[in-house]
Amino acid sequence: MNFRFFRLLRNIPPPVFILPTVALLLSAFMAWANAGAGDAFLPLWARNFVTSLVVLPLILLGIGQLERLLAFIAPNLRPFTAKLVVSLLTAVVIESVLAMVISLINSPWDATLSRYWWLAFSRSLPAGMAIGLFMGFYMKPRLDQMRRAT
Repeated sequence: MNFRFFRLLRNIPPPVFILPTVALLLSAFMAWANAGAGDAFLPLWARNFVTSLVVLPLILLGIGQLERLLAFIAPNLRPFTAKLVVSLLTAVVIESVLAMVISLINSPWDATLSRYWWLAFSRSLPAGMAIGLFMGFYMKPRLDQMRRAT
């Protein structure tokens, strides 16, 4: 029984699992940054998660251009360095845009907006960097390999 379940899971494309996992992690850090671990955390996390699920695919569509832009600007970079730069830039772009969207939803649109954004951005950036490096150096090569195999 368990073996069938795991075989079934292997047939589901990895991006189906990756996007919600990334959204779950980043929205948790951003909710914690703005609400702490109190009573407001869970409702804020749920709203941030749904927002992240909607916004992340839109951001990722634009991120594909980063590799092309970097290859155009710095064509002589070693593959490792190029992967590192793209992974870190991807993390910064995702974190800043996602933090802005979540801040616009969760904060009053007054002088505190920049504080909401900064807390969400700065506290989720380390997790975003780790996710970006993991995606750039581990997941993307495997996903590319899977695409070439089919």
